Amino acid sequence: MNFSDFSFWWVLLLFSIPFFTLRFIGKSLKRWPEFLDTIGMAAMSLVLFVNASRSSFIIFAVEVIFNYLMVRLMQSRKGGEAKLIAAITIVIDIFVLAYLKYLTFFVEDVLGLVVPGAVNNWQQGFPLPIFKQIPPGVSFYTFQMVAFVVDSLRPKYKKPIGFIDYINFISFFPQIVAGPIERRADLLPQIQSFRFKFTGDNFEEGLRWLSLGFFMKLVLADNIAPFIDLKETANAWVVWFHAYLFTLRIYFDFGGYSFMAVGLGKILGIQLTLNFLAPYTSVSIQEFWRRWHITLNNWFRDYVFLPLMGSKKQLAPFYLFITFTLSGFWHGAAWNFILWGSYHGALLLVLRYAGRPFQRFVGKYFPSADFVSWALTFASVTLGCLFFMETDIKRLLLKLVTLVNPWAYSLSNVGQLLSSYTLNEGSALIFTLVLANGVLLLEHMAVWQKRQLEYELLLLPWVSRLLLGLTILLAANQPSQFIYFEF
Repeated sequence: MNFSDFSFWWVLLLFSIPFFTLRFIGKSLKRWPEFLDTIGMAAMSLVLFVNASRSSFIIFAVEVIFNYLMVRLMQSRKGGEAKLIAAITIVIDIFVLAYLKYLTFFVEDVLGLVVPGAVNNWQQGFPLPIFKQIPPGVSFYTFQMVAFVVDSLRPKYKKPIGFIDYINFISFFPQIVAGPIERRADLLPQIQSFRFKFTGDNFEEGLRWLSLGFFMKLVLADNIAPFIDLKETANAWVVWFHAYLFTLRIYFDFGGYSFMAVGLGKILGIQLTLNFLAPYTSVSIQEFWRRWHITLNNWFRDYVFLPLMGSKKQLAPFYLFITFTLSGFWHGAAWNFILWGSYHGALLLVLRYAGRPFQRFVGKYFPSADFVSWALTFASVTLGCLFFMETDIKRLLLKLVTLVNPWAYSLSNVGQLLSSYTLNEGSALIFTLVLANGVLLLEHMAVWQKRQLEYELLLLPWVSRLLLGLTILLAANQPSQFIYFEF
């Protein structure tokens, strides 16, 4: 769901007015069974999904029905038979995801690279439809379905759930398209006890999260986006600066969406998991990954890394690298995402063995060890964002070569960077960066002060009102699509 698109709110309003009118009348006449609330929520989510992508709804509906029936069948069996049904379900789920998202990459990039002419041969021998645009949310809801299947094998989850509850668990509209990837233990109990009960406290807190999310997306991410240039350059300052801009943009874009989802969920009485905890305050890459896209990282930890490792702890570094490479591939069907995942996996491997000696060195020779660690961590994340944003591998390699070329850091290149913007463009960019770094500073302050929540200062009532006012005044004229909608 594109929360920054007027059509989302228009459809939500068109559904809500008649539904809540009927609910009010039914409640007044004492003829409104409580289960109608759960049906209403399911209908609301499905209507909004259809509005987001009519062509993808049938695929989604078939997957939901298939998974529900397979889980019910699995729960009626025991031991090896139940595990076999679970394995079949997971394989089919992953196959559908791979077909929808990765077939084009496999045919054009992998087969085409290994066997010249393979693309034409494939199309002639296997005339299957290739999806150029993946269904919205397929990567997220597939992982949520897979986690549900695995968790349902555990004895404490043997009790079957109703079909409507399962629909709501998978399709809850604030989080279906771009997460968070919720777990059965966290979301399902809230779904099963769900009733439309709008309280003042939930509404106020939800609006604060929405204000923060809209400000991050519409004012920061969307105003930074036009300044990011992917053209080839031999200027290292330009490469670093645009990677820095993208580092800001992707956080404010994806974080903004996540906070909007949390806000909408809160208004409805559902507590969604925070996907971010001020990741740019991290003083190590390990800490960064505990704060960035938390639900996806937890998913890969619990359903990929730990099962792969098993009791073979001596191979943990190897499996960690494999897990991060797969995580990169999850983000997109392109080589640059694989390289991005491998880059972070390699960083974690290096820090696993060299991290403590390096921290001792920094602590001994630098008066502000935490600042140095933070700066190096942020620089490492920024370099990683170069892999993430640059889909052209040749151009990516040229930029990496530029970064290690000392002549690319000349003072004349600084002037070239500064002169690439007009006065109006430069002023607009500087103003946006001041606002962006102001947000990051408040996150840092909350962490330094050891507040209960990293976003506590940004959620203060007066700050929320200020952010909402700035959003109304400064929202980008042409909002861009959320980055993670592509995944």
